[in-house]
Amino acid sequence: MSLPEGFSIGPLTVLELTGVDRNKILNNLCTQDLRSLQSGQSRESFMLDVKGRTISHGSVACLDSRTLWISSPGQAHRLVPHIDRYIIREDAIVRDASEDFLAYLLRPESPWMQTHLAELRETKECSEVFGKQAISIQVPWLGPGTLLVLATPGTQCPEIAELSSVCHPSQTPNLQTHDGSAWETLRIKNFWPWYGVDIDERNLPQEIGIDARAISFNKGCYLGQETVARLDALGQVQKKLALVELQTDSAWKFQGPSEWMLNGKSIGTLTSASPSDTIETGRGLWIGLAMLRRGHMEPGSQFATDDGVDVHVRSAMHR
Repeated sequence: MSLPEGFSIGPLTVLELTGVDRNKILNNLCTQDLRSLQSGQSRESFMLDVKGRTISHGSVACLDSRTLWISSPGQAHRLVPHIDRYIIREDAIVRDASEDFLAYLLRPESPWMQTHLAELRETKECSEVFGKQAISIQVPWLGPGTLLVLATPGTQCPEIAELSSVCHPSQTPNLQTHDGSAWETLRIKNFWPWYGVDIDERNLPQEIGIDARAISFNKGCYLGQETVARLDALGQVQKKLALVELQTDSAWKFQGPSEWMLNGKSIGTLTSASPSDTIETGRGLWIGLAMLRRGHMEPGSQFATDDGVDVHVRSAMHR
């Protein structure tokens, strides 16, 4: 089955920060080094609470007069007051801009992208485009070269109308919908964890296993840094998000997060899963993300859960 050029995934959480100190504020709350972020640059980061727990994970896009925090839907009601609490004398304002945009994800080989934005992508990681009717941001969500386009709802821009026509409507993953869409398969394969599904406020950032992408260990102080530094010094975590391959009974369906038991003991939780294109020996083949305990989270680990799921832990390509 051929894949569409991209996916229309509807609204996301989009926070807009303005003012000369906007990146300083984000830098004080995030694991990535954002203070020197320049217009046209984007980064992946965690946002932490005072205990070093992840209260969000997403992409940061710095534009000429504003910086955006972009993540999975439904977080603005928590994050806006959290950020605002730490704006004291700084010149910065944060607001919920989620309803200002509809999101489209384009695969790297998209003809639409090559026609309209190929030249721009060579010089900037993010930019306002089409008369400021949209924002293009390079993200790793579907692998290197993925483009996220945030478009103004109801715009009459012909380029966005064309974009909408080539993008497949697809729900964003959540705890209630598991549509097995191609976009869900691609994000799992490329190890883009979805906040509220694969990660939540109970997790420490190093448990997600994307330190090289989303954590700077050389930046100055920030909220939750002591916990991050302590874990870095210890050199290990007790559980970690892993890319897994599953072989199951052909009738098995992913119905949402499920705890995995091995010999009567919990070894972790399957958080996301999507069917593969192949069927082997009459059994279904799936890929997924699972939060696994030590002894089972290492790439190459293989085990069969008590409910008959054969699991192989794979190495994620883009960690």
